[in-house]
Amino acid sequence: MSQQSKAISGVFYFLIPNTGDWKEKSRNFLIGLAVVLIGSLLIVATFIGLSVRSNSGIGLWVIGYTILCAFVILLSSAYRRYKISENRMTPRRGWLFIVIVFIIIGFVSAMVGFFWVPESEGSLSSALVLGGTVLGIIVILLYEGYPLLEDRGSPGYVTLAGLLIVFAVVYMTAVSWWIVPFDPTELDVGPYGAPPSDRFPLGTTSLGQDLLSRTIAGGGIMLQVAVLSVIVCFSIGVPLGLGASYRGGSTDKVSSLIMDSIFAFPGLVLAIAIAAMLGPGVANMALAIAVVYIPSYFRVIRSQVLTIKELPYVEAAIVLGARDRDILFRYILPNVLPSAVVVMSINFADAVLTAAGLTFVGLGLPVDVPDWGWDLTFGSHQYIAGKWWVISFPGLMIVILALGFTLAGEGLNEVLTPKLKE
Repeated sequence: MSQQSKAISGVFYFLIPNTGDWKEKSRNFLIGLAVVLIGSLLIVATFIGLSVRSNSGIGLWVIGYTILCAFVILLSSAYRRYKISENRMTPRRGWLFIVIVFIIIGFVSAMVGFFWVPESEGSLSSALVLGGTVLGIIVILLYEGYPLLEDRGSPGYVTLAGLLIVFAVVYMTAVSWWIVPFDPTELDVGPYGAPPSDRFPLGTTSLGQDLLSRTIAGGGIMLQVAVLSVIVCFSIGVPLGLGASYRGGSTDKVSSLIMDSIFAFPGLVLAIAIAAMLGPGVANMALAIAVVYIPSYFRVIRSQVLTIKELPYVEAAIVLGARDRDILFRYILPNVLPSAVVVMSINFADAVLTAAGLTFVGLGLPVDVPDWGWDLTFGSHQYIAGKWWVISFPGLMIVILALGFTLAGEGLNEVLTPKLKE
């Protein structure tokens, strides 16, 4: 493919086929352009409609500011691509330029939020920084793409769709407190268990809370637990699998025995037992989930290392006198990281479902915190009475978030594994 044809990237890059006449390529491109633009406009219109009726009174300004940040990032990305096409900037410096733009936007957003509503104690600053950054990432994914996704076919579609779903939910959660029509924690804002209506589009809960506000803001705790648990799993499982399998002997046998013992327990049952001992809290929930999924990282990394350390280039490094540290971090770790990234992306979906399960059985945060798991818990008692909306919308959001992480993980698995491409 010529360099000129690669000027179109992002989702449009995937939609242009390798074969076919110009009419077919133009038609596919226009269809893709229409789908992306119409979908983007519908989502933006939905957020603007919510922000107009926001309880905070500044929801429209928050949405407008984050859109402005995304527009600046889009212009910066177009400028970077132009400089690269003119051979005035290397691709590595181009991505460094984008990172610097993100840092500047984050700093400016923090200052704007701090001086705009100082009494918010940093919540507005966090919303502007995270919202503007995530919306900028969505724009780059749509219109710029990413080097890992340049392979055409279903892996690119699946990965891009999963990442867009995840980042859309993260953006909604980041700005949720400033665009919701009612306070998600407030009781008696409407009739008890009322069905969807004009004032309450998703209905109300059995405590008179607005279900739309709780659905928009309910993903914060679940995302925090998922991210923290995955970080703990990755930080412990990867080094442990790397070091134990490379060293071998009794270290590998003992580590494998411990991991297999943990893996033998049903995941949700073990997480419930650990969470019951630790008590409620985001950190405790994340730690309970992390203990369950550390063996997944260990087993994947161990199997990779046992194969890689017998390869000729590793044996050559050993013969030449390379230190164990250099062999691990320069020759083995770069080859096992793609597998660890795939496990991490899939682990996000498992962590979301497990966090919802812990909250459902009463081991989550207090009931006054908006959370999809709590809404499922209370909604399950109302569902028998025919109040389907109380449980349907929080459950749908959990499914959508888990689906996004699953699609991203499965797509990355095919993109990062050469054998699966064949």
